[in-house]
Amino acid sequence: MKDKINSILFMFTIFLFMFLGIILKDKDISFSERRHLVSFPKITINNDFSKKLDNYFLDQFPFRDSFKKLKGFTSKKIMLMEENNGIYEQNGYLFQIDSAINDKSIDNLINKINYINDNYLNENQNKYFIMIPDKNYYLDNKNIPKIDYEYMKNKLKYSLDYLKWIDITSSLTLDSYYKTDIHWKQECLQNVLNKIQSNLNLEIKSENYIENEYYPFYGALYGDNIVKPDTLIYNTNYVINNAKVYNYEKSEYQKVYNEDNLKNIDSYDIFLSGATPILFIENQNNKDNKNLIIFRDSFASSLVPLLIEDYSKITLVDLRYVNSRHLNKINDLNFDDNSDIIFMYSTLIINNSFAIK
Repeated sequence: MKDKINSILFMFTIFLFMFLGIILKDKDISFSERRHLVSFPKITINNDFSKKLDNYFLDQFPFRDSFKKLKGFTSKKIMLMEENNGIYEQNGYLFQIDSAINDKSIDNLINKINYINDNYLNENQNKYFIMIPDKNYYLDNKNIPKIDYEYMKNKLKYSLDYLKWIDITSSLTLDSYYKTDIHWKQECLQNVLNKIQSNLNLEIKSENYIENEYYPFYGALYGDNIVKPDTLIYNTNYVINNAKVYNYEKSEYQKVYNEDNLKNIDSYDIFLSGATPILFIENQNNKDNKNLIIFRDSFASSLVPLLIEDYSKITLVDLRYVNSRHLNKINDLNFDDNSDIIFMYSTLIINNSFAIK
């Protein structure tokens, strides 16, 4: 009798989930996983269709996110596992651990910067380097390994001694970073901004922003971990709202903040529309004709809007998407004597720089 009841319950469960799979609308995006979900494949008579169909059922399984959360809860609270799919959690903060220094990667970045300096820059320009620590730097847990940040710093400073080092490590804390993402929070960057302004002999102004909130923000580390999503805040003021951003790749003007990008898989794209090879930001309210050129990664996207007021023009170059040997072919990219030059890279990129061209 017991076996019969179990069989009935099993069949009922199978047919229930089959029925729910039919009537529930397919989802296009998993924000927690930061990817598009598989849609129903075209029917073909081959093994490829069978594989695509399996992937479709896995992605569109009813209450899939709830089951993933249950897995995360079981791993963390019941099995007492310190990590879940390579992600560590402490006090609601998620960390992707990297403990090994990659010397070849550091050398690769150094070589790329030396090439740019030798071929495009000159001795009259003010040139700087900013190493952005990843949030693991501020993690207070001796059981979780970290990379040797001091070694990385010293190697970069020695090899790039013609660049003035701007140390921002004391201007940040763990609270400066999103709990579910690798990036820093724009609303926590005032001390970093002041440190940069001081080193570049810019006027340090008091905060004068309107804070705009977006919730929920599912960061890149969120996945099936049992933590709350973040609130994303982006600061606006008159200068930021009236700046013109020219996207060289798309040959079009954009806003500093395109609020439609909040609906992207990565809501961090609100900051200067995400990954882009070349951006020119024009501030017609600044009449000093002073230019800033930043070689950067994604961390700069949320910092740069706060620097717009200080310059007539800011140029952002992401060498992951444009080859350093082709910079002389880009119209309006002028390395004149009146330009401040900043190389600004996170330790995440420094330790994995092979995408830089």
